[in-house]
Amino acid sequence: IAPMLFIALSIIPRLSQVSYMGQDGLFFSYHNEADQTLAVFSNKSFSSRWYTQPVNRDTGKLYGAAIGSESAVRINSSWVRDALKSKNGHSAVGKGWSNGQNLFFFNTVAMDGRGLITLGYSVDLVIDEFANIDYLGGEFYMVTKDGIMLMHDGHIDAHILVYNDTISVEFLGENGNVVGMLYGISCMPNQGEVKPHKVNIKGKKYVYFCSTIDVAGVQSVYLLAFPKSRLVDLVERYGKDGIGLLVLMFISVVVSIVIFMILAFKAAKREMFLCAALIKQMEATQQAERKSMNKSLAFAGASHDVRSSLAAITGLIESCQEEAAPNSEMAENLEQMSTCSMDLLGILNTVLDTSKIEAGKMQLVEEDFNMPQLLEEVIDMYYPIGMKKGVDVVLDLCEGSVLKSHMVKGDRGKLKQILINLISNGVKFTSEGHVSLRAYVRKASLDNSIIIASNGNLVLKCLSRLCYKSKDSLNNLDALHTVQQNPNAMEFVFEVDDSGQGIPKDKQKSVFENFVQVKGTALAHEGCGLGLGIVQSLVRLMGGEIEIVDKDPGERGTCFQFNVFLSVLDNISANNEDEEGVMGQKDGGASDFFQIFNRSPVSKSDGSYVVLLMGNDERRKVSKKFIESFGIKVSAIKREKDMFQLLERIRYKSDFFYFNTSCEIPSSGSGSIFSFKETSDHAIAHYIRNKICPCFLLIVIDAKVDLLSEVCLTLATFKKEIPSARCKTIWLGNPFVQTTKMMDETCAPIPCDHIISKPFHGSRICQMLQLLPEFGGSLQCEAQDIQCLVTSQTKASSSHCEHEIQRATVHECKEEQSGEKPLAGKKVLVVEDIYLLGKLTARSLRKLGADIEVCENGQKAFDVVQSALAGEIMPKESKSLPYDIIFMDCEMPVMNGYEATRCIRVEEKKYGVHIPIVALTANAMVEDTARVMEAGMDFHLTKPLQVGKLLDVIGSIFDPREENHL
Repeated sequence: IAPMLFIALSIIPRLSQVSYMGQDGLFFSYHNEADQTLAVFSNKSFSSRWYTQPVNRDTGKLYGAAIGSESAVRINSSWVRDALKSKNGHSAVGKGWSNGQNLFFFNTVAMDGRGLITLGYSVDLVIDEFANIDYLGGEFYMVTKDGIMLMHDGHIDAHILVYNDTISVEFLGENGNVVGMLYGISCMPNQGEVKPHKVNIKGKKYVYFCSTIDVAGVQSVYLLAFPKSRLVDLVERYGKDGIGLLVLMFISVVVSIVIFMILAFKAAKREMFLCAALIKQMEATQQAERKSMNKSLAFAGASHDVRSSLAAITGLIESCQEEAAPNSEMAENLEQMSTCSMDLLGILNTVLDTSKIEAGKMQLVEEDFNMPQLLEEVIDMYYPIGMKKGVDVVLDLCEGSVLKSHMVKGDRGKLKQILINLISNGVKFTSEGHVSLRAYVRKASLDNSIIIASNGNLVLKCLSRLCYKSKDSLNNLDALHTVQQNPNAMEFVFEVDDSGQGIPKDKQKSVFENFVQVKGTALAHEGCGLGLGIVQSLVRLMGGEIEIVDKDPGERGTCFQFNVFLSVLDNISANNEDEEGVMGQKDGGASDFFQIFNRSPVSKSDGSYVVLLMGNDERRKVSKKFIESFGIKVSAIKREKDMFQLLERIRYKSDFFYFNTSCEIPSSGSGSIFSFKETSDHAIAHYIRNKICPCFLLIVIDAKVDLLSEVCLTLATFKKEIPSARCKTIWLGNPFVQTTKMMDETCAPIPCDHIISKPFHGSRICQMLQLLPEFGGSLQCEAQDIQCLVTSQTKASSSHCEHEIQRATVHECKEEQSGEKPLAGKKVLVVEDIYLLGKLTARSLRKLGADIEVCENGQKAFDVVQSALAGEIMPKESKSLPYDIIFMDCEMPVMNGYEATRCIRVEEKKYGVHIPIVALTANAMVEDTARVMEAGMDFHLTKPLQVGKLLDVIGSIFDPREENHL
């Protein structure tokens, strides 16, 4: 029992005493006294004798001597009886086991009929709690129903008797005499309310409140008495305080309202000023936008007039050049004037393009085109320009995804303009190194585009309409949404990377603004700062975005990256492409370009081997990676002296030559890397015929190597020791330098099987791959001598160059050399509103033998044609045309060329004839060409007339195969 009692004393809060009383006379108790814990106990034999002994508060063990005493503990027998009889225990108030007179609340409960457990709590705990209450000068009494006074807080003593929930109170004076009485007052609440009682004590009126309370299971009552005057004072005092608080609150509310109104008035006044300023700013902005729009519209509308004036100037310069003496100062001045006029025309085209974009008149004109061919055209255009500066212009097709999706549908002209502007900038601002164009394809995704796909939501469509200035721009947006929803749409990503001076980080965003150039470059390089602004507008028009990509630390230059969305054409076969000439026959190898790429890669263990000797790091790296994408093993070297070591390594450490692996041919064993020549040619040929060895070596050398003689000597020695069918040598010659002449001047013999013109990329790499056995190349031995091959190749190359030059000369001066006049006897109608341009056009046509008639506008042209048809041709009779050709200007007063052409076509249907109409316009836009064709015109030429293009049109019109059609 003792340990359990100690644990209870230790863990139960505010417990002061715990004891056990057994029916057999055993008693044991713990109680706290002062700062120590004491144990009081007796035994069965001597129940009248009690012992007190100290207890360790931590362990509960007794220590020290036990002090005995007689009757140390007084036990109320009535508590014991009530506790044993009650199932819920018994609660009472009494004195503790200590010698003090402190009262305790005792809770006693029976334990299995063997004894009682008693817990004692000090009454002082309750007194301390009630003592903290402010009774505001009143008297407070708490008494148990047994009449034991638990607490009194006040100045007037009282004797209280409790009987059946009623009390009788005798208030005692200082001498113990009764100064006031209350009898039979009920302390039970009536409907939850405690009623007040009045009593006079010492001549003062008091108000008493009485109620019952249960404290630790002991039923008690309390009385609370207030002097009546004190209550009135409290009410008056607190009433005044309340009124003061109400007044203060009212004043605060009034002040707050006033402050709020003042602030609201100031805010409204400021808002009015801001609104007025905003309205003025909006008006100024709208005015500026209207001016900008009007300027853009004026530029866009003035395109024809400005171009016409420039065309007249250019035409006059060309006329003067024909009459100027060759190599004279006048001819030189005219040539410079022609160059300046072309530059001015380029600037004008840029400005007008910008104006069209701002005015919302720029539209996408979709057509089917070949993407790799377009990329090669752009690179080939700027390669010679870059080489003049020592800058290599490289095409990088990455992993070849562009080749897999080569036929696409989109605006070819605008994409080409974007690429030209970016590469032109790269070449312009790069003094050494390279400018590379990378291209790859990935699936179209909303995450890669700035365009939000349309989901048919009416609210979004309305918001979209508010964001665009014109209906055409909104239509373009809808068209772009359609492209992205097209399952055949792919995202084409392009990167133009250069090794130039670069663009500072803080200037990268501003370079895409119109009329902006990076400070420090505008003085050194010409330009008006419109190129990148137009590029960004065109890229966004095509559904993409352009940005400047950060390069690795320490790497020079700038990298522009942009993306566009194009539809890939899956149903166009390679044969149809070849027949239609979509692929072109560029360098003789492009027709099989994509068929080669689509073949499965060969195994690298037994495939061919390619050696690249190139000086430019970027081109060497790109070429190596691209050829390896076909499954071909490649070694790329930069220095000429590494050629000998590479060939030796190939000879000894690889499985290239058949006699080192499965094709065993005896050698002399001399130790030289080329000592196996002693094997007879007959034996070699025998092994070639009977053992099909898959190995093949292809050596590609840039003709601009420094140590050309040493390279040629190494190659000649190497090729003498092996069959020529197992090794081919390709020279990369510069089409602008006589490569064959340069090679002939070297002393060493030149091993040469093929010459491929630069730049070495795309279709020219295809030419090289066609020599490999994996792609149809022959493995048979060639009987030609190397020097004879070089001689024949040199002659063929020289003959080819001469043929190209002659063909170009004949094409440019076809009429002057032949002396023929293709328009001799032809009646031509020229419709031109500008007198000077009409005069220049008529002069050019007369030189070709034409009989010219000129009209000032479309209405007169239609009247003339109508009269001629009505007067010279009757229905269903002779079908001779009144005019063999009509050259029609498109923009004219009274009636423009488009409307005049439509009227002429309607009139022609009555007679069953068709007069060829050639559109003359100063506009060079693709959409203008489409408009020309929609109007019913047959051909389109830009002013001023260029003799070469004019002759091409004339040849197409009067081709015998075309006459029946026309």
